[in-house]
Amino acid sequence: MTYKKNRLLALGIITIGLSFISTNANAEIKKTEVYEETMQNEKLLANDTSIKEKTQSDYKIKRNWLTEEVASQLNKDFKDLTTEDFEHIIKIDFRYKKIDDTIPDEIALLKNLQYLDLNYCRLYGDIPEEIANMTNLTHLDLGDNKLGKLPESLEKKIIDGDYPYCDVEGNQLRLEKGWHLLKGNWTYIDRYGERLTGVQTIDKVTYDFGEQGFIKEGWEQVDNIWHYYDRVSGMIKNDWKLINSKWYYFNADGIMVTGLQNIQGTKFCFAPSGEMLTGFQNIGGYNYSFCESGGMQYGIVNVNGKQYYFDETTGIMATNTEKVINGKKYIFAADGSGSIKSNVWIDNYTYIQANGQTVNTYYDYSHSNTNYQLFKYMTDLGNQISVDRTAVALHGGITSNNCVYFASEALRRVGVGIPTSTCNTYELENELKYMGFVPCYDLSQLKPGDIVFTNNYSHVYIFMCWDTDGYAYIVDNQSYNFDNKVLHKRQVYQDTSITDRATHFYYYPN
Repeated sequence: MTYKKNRLLALGIITIGLSFISTNANAEIKKTEVYEETMQNEKLLANDTSIKEKTQSDYKIKRNWLTEEVASQLNKDFKDLTTEDFEHIIKIDFRYKKIDDTIPDEIALLKNLQYLDLNYCRLYGDIPEEIANMTNLTHLDLGDNKLGKLPESLEKKIIDGDYPYCDVEGNQLRLEKGWHLLKGNWTYIDRYGERLTGVQTIDKVTYDFGEQGFIKEGWEQVDNIWHYYDRVSGMIKNDWKLINSKWYYFNADGIMVTGLQNIQGTKFCFAPSGEMLTGFQNIGGYNYSFCESGGMQYGIVNVNGKQYYFDETTGIMATNTEKVINGKKYIFAADGSGSIKSNVWIDNYTYIQANGQTVNTYYDYSHSNTNYQLFKYMTDLGNQISVDRTAVALHGGITSNNCVYFASEALRRVGVGIPTSTCNTYELENELKYMGFVPCYDLSQLKPGDIVFTNNYSHVYIFMCWDTDGYAYIVDNQSYNFDNKVLHKRQVYQDTSITDRATHFYYYPN
């Protein structure tokens, strides 16, 4: 029994010893791994530091054709150059000079370079990718050398057309198939790395690349006929083109049109130089009008506050004549302007309203003689100005919020005795009621000379005649909002950004 215990005890000691040895061994291995990893990181850090040092002012600049050029431009000795000096260089031009070397690493220091011409300099080696990082570079010519590799980032910029001028052809490299902007012109490179020439169809669009392989773009004149090409559509045909903020149209043969043209059922006018015209145009001795989008206008047209009439079929402007349009009579100016006469009395009862319609005011034109006299008095421009000025004077020289003073003064001018102390819409309404005026809430019954009140009693004005689309011609004190015109248009039924809708009006019964 004692022997067995001693044996087991001995085995336990041996096991513990082996475990201790194993643990120490693992610890030593782990310490070794940590040490090696630390040394590796220190090496990487050292390498990283050396990389960073390359961008610092103590970077060792090597003597070569590029650094000597920088020193020459800055009038410095080569030994005194710093990396910051390279940032002052914006142009390097060695065109046709026999360098017979590679492009040195110092090219990366030219961060502000705008112009780089190394054409036919007998350069060899690869094109540095750092050139693609020059954000200010607009002229890049590396053509006709022995350069062997074009970085993908640089070719992408050529494909995207980022360089107004770029030449990399004539080297020991092949461009990718597709569009490239080379030498300031768009070209298409085939699978062999060559430019397409002549007439070619790409993605169902026909292009003319000419003999040199550059796509025709912009204006081209052939036998006094103008065409226009762009990269997307080739020759423009049966379509509009906006060029330098002017619209042009090219027919089915790609010819720029001029004069009067019918395009898909709409008539347009084009100048001899081809741009689309708008506004008034005289064609063959007749006057026409073309809207902002270019289409010919017909019927009654409002231009700069004046109305004109253009024949519904021909579009010719009416002048020095009378016409009945939609049952209404209009008279057109005899001065050649063609404008529809408005707010003009032909005789004592024949009146051309502000809307241009000629009416007879002898019978049932207004609700009463009082309203008619008020209307007729306010058709005179001199009376409009006089009433407006008096309203300002009654309000102590204040030019706003004079609507009650204006309406009251106009009523007094035709014999309605509104007190001069009346100063708000509620007082005016009470005075009208007291004098026998009748209210009406059906705005469709408005007639010339009626006194109109707006929502929440915010305003009062005198109705003169209807126009269209809920608008009416009225007179009030708000000429400052309407081109200094006392007689002007106002929306009756709806609120606008500067006016409130009408709610009711007053008239004097017969």
